[in-house]
Amino acid sequence: MSSESKPHHKRCRTVIESLAGLDVCPANGHGIARRGSRVSKDRNLRRLVAGASTAVMAVGIAATFGVAEASAAPVNQSTDSGQWTFNRTISNGTPAPGETITVTNAIRWNGGLAPTISSFKDIHPACLTYVTDSSRVNGKGVGTTSDATSVNMNGSWIRSAVDRNIDYSVQYTVGADCARDTALMTGAGISSNQGLGSQNTNAGPTLSVTKNATSTTVAVAPAPQATKASTLTAKVTNNATGTVEFANNGTVLGTAAVSNGTAVYAWTPAAADAAKAFSVTAKYLGDATNAVSVSPAQTGIVGAAPAVPAAPTGVTATPTSVVAGNAVTVSGNAEAGSTVKVTAGDKTCTATADGAGAFHCNIVSTTPGTLTVTAVATNTVGTSPASAPVTVTVTPVQAGTALINVDPASPIANNPATISVIGADANSHVTVKNGADTVCTATADANGTAVCTWTPAAGSQTLTAEVTVGGTATTVTKTVTVEAVSTGPGTGSLAGLFGSS
Repeated sequence: MSSESKPHHKRCRTVIESLAGLDVCPANGHGIARRGSRVSKDRNLRRLVAGASTAVMAVGIAATFGVAEASAAPVNQSTDSGQWTFNRTISNGTPAPGETITVTNAIRWNGGLAPTISSFKDIHPACLTYVTDSSRVNGKGVGTTSDATSVNMNGSWIRSAVDRNIDYSVQYTVGADCARDTALMTGAGISSNQGLGSQNTNAGPTLSVTKNATSTTVAVAPAPQATKASTLTAKVTNNATGTVEFANNGTVLGTAAVSNGTAVYAWTPAAADAAKAFSVTAKYLGDATNAVSVSPAQTGIVGAAPAVPAAPTGVTATPTSVVAGNAVTVSGNAEAGSTVKVTAGDKTCTATADGAGAFHCNIVSTTPGTLTVTAVATNTVGTSPASAPVTVTVTPVQAGTALINVDPASPIANNPATISVIGADANSHVTVKNGADTVCTATADANGTAVCTWTPAAGSQTLTAEVTVGGTATTVTKTVTVEAVSTGPGTGSLAGLFGSS
């Protein structure tokens, strides 16, 4: 028997030797002439072992941080096609989009008299793009044509009974349009004389393009509180689509769709969760091109359920003595975010307590005497008891004088405001005008105050009151700035009277 037909009694090479570019034992058990010297083989083995160690480390790191694996790991497959054996290797079986991979095909003729080869064909998925001028046959450049799914290397290569092996390599760029985490088949073909060419579109190996690594974060606001809703907001990189799964202490709370990289979920801890630890995470479940990722946890203790606010404290009125028709500022502290209502006699004002709980608002009293001022706070649960009362002394206007007061001091167009004329003779007739237009007429009460309502137009308005003071007819004026509303300027209107004549 010739050296080509004698069976070899050496063991088949290991997978690592195969990956190093060395021939593996064929299916028929006959030995294949090795490429290169023993020194070359040893050098290839050392390089591959080092590369494999690096790949294993990278996979471990990827698993730790939960990102898409993208470490380079060659894949190979040996396939018989006609009287040829294709020993094919892809430099990275799990490449990422944009990566360049190399396909190598070590071909052996298994028949008798070796034919002359005229072309090699490398078959690839349409999402791979041939790298121009990258094809090599036995390490040398070769004339090449390509289309969407194949690369053809053309020439003339004469084989002989003692020279049955030949190899080619070609490079591709991985496209973003490749299906992800899906086995993509490769193949090969060979053309030769004597009708001995062959093609196998499933020669393999397959490659699987990895999904894009993502990163997810989650925020919780406001801080979790029993029976009160908190908003969980997840942010996902890559402008990803799909769904985020929210969990607390490992128990799934629910899911939300990702829109513009954001998913939002409302979580209301149960009453029984008060004073218990929480650990909220957001898990992005991935989509066709983006990999799963899990956020770092947001941790803490669930606060007690909301309760009715405590009574406002530190309530003060400034000044404590005021002439009728002038403002008194009432301030104090209440539950942050609560609505505070201040009552002083028949007058009220409201304010919202700020983040520190501080509030203030103004009251104008038109009636001389002593005002008792209290405040209550309201939240979503209910209204607090009243604060400890404080008092304000309201003194009459100076005898023989009158004044106009408008409440609120800066009215809004198309919204009612109260006009008070203070200091008129009791039971006297009062007329209030805005320019030449009569706003209202009223009769002063026993304290000398006449009151009516006014729905003003936006802009600067000059009010005039025709009033009798000490038996003498007189005129007092007041300029008021009326703020516009967003819906447009008001048209103004005459108000109803409290005791018109």
